[in-house]
Amino acid sequence: MEKEESSQFKIKRKDVIWSVKLFTLFTILAFVFSISVYVVAFFFSQPESVSAVLISTAQAATSEVDVVNEAIISTSDAATSKVEFGARYIGPLYSVFFFNIIAIFVTSIGAGAITYSHRIVFKELILRSQHPFYSKISCNMEKLSSPFFSFVQKVALHIYPDIKKYDVDEKNDSSNSIWKHCGYTGEDYRAIASVLPLIFPVMTLFLNGLIAGTILAFFVFNGILWGIQTAGFAGIVLGADFAFIYYFASILPHGIIELPAIFIATSIAYRFSRIHSEEIIKGRLFEAEKEEDLKEDIRRIEDITGAYLRSRYLLKIFSIAIIMLHVAAYIEIRLTPKIAGYVIDLMGLLISRTLI
Repeated sequence: MEKEESSQFKIKRKDVIWSVKLFTLFTILAFVFSISVYVVAFFFSQPESVSAVLISTAQAATSEVDVVNEAIISTSDAATSKVEFGARYIGPLYSVFFFNIIAIFVTSIGAGAITYSHRIVFKELILRSQHPFYSKISCNMEKLSSPFFSFVQKVALHIYPDIKKYDVDEKNDSSNSIWKHCGYTGEDYRAIASVLPLIFPVMTLFLNGLIAGTILAFFVFNGILWGIQTAGFAGIVLGADFAFIYYFASILPHGIIELPAIFIATSIAYRFSRIHSEEIIKGRLFEAEKEEDLKEDIRRIEDITGAYLRSRYLLKIFSIAIIMLHVAAYIEIRLTPKIAGYVIDLMGLLISRTLI
């Protein structure tokens, strides 16, 4: 029985594809947005500010590597600031390691733990039924959020297109319905409940994509700017190539291990979310009008959550991710700076010969 429960949470190919696609989307959006901000800020700067910031072409020809180095140092400081505080006490390696462990723990475990919030909602509904004045105020406030509930319903149907056929009929107009005390319907709540576990994996992918895209934009913009200053418009490709090469040299050594570990955590969270959502829709949960029926719906959800959190498969996946993150942290602190330094020295030498 336990093996059967664990097997339903095993990561499928489509779960991993979902994680990779969403991370890629967030990275692209962050890159495009950041580049746009850089370009707008550059072209709308006052002439005096531009003159003060930009170095002359003659200076660029003799100090091109120094200019890029300064940009890289600034970017590196921003990217590693998250672990500086912890590094004061346990060192940078374990600071990076524990920070990433917290991220995958919140992602994988949090996706299940957040479903226990249904208990809080249920108790609040009971409170409304006992206090009409409080119920009236709450309903009026929630009715203002009807566009939000409509948006969540559309998002839920977009994320889970294969469960559209399980749409249910509303009965909230009944005088005995527990939902009559709300400014939202049972259908609204089902939509929110179905996407609730996705909050943590989506946020994890969003934050990592935001960091990756923003830093890439910083590298590319400064690389292109340096290329133009050094060799005119013909230097755009040269500067962009330099930026891309250094960016990947700074990310790939540890990222090739760290990102899969993150994808593992987000994929299993997404897998649980799908099972959780399908149970809500197929089981017609939260359609109940009576307190007793709603209690039973919550119990069914918590049974799934409990099976997920206690599953050996989750423990196995989490253990593998921890090992991967430990290796990635070691590479990031011990090897990546050396590899990136070697690459920038090599690129600087090649560029110097090209410009001569």
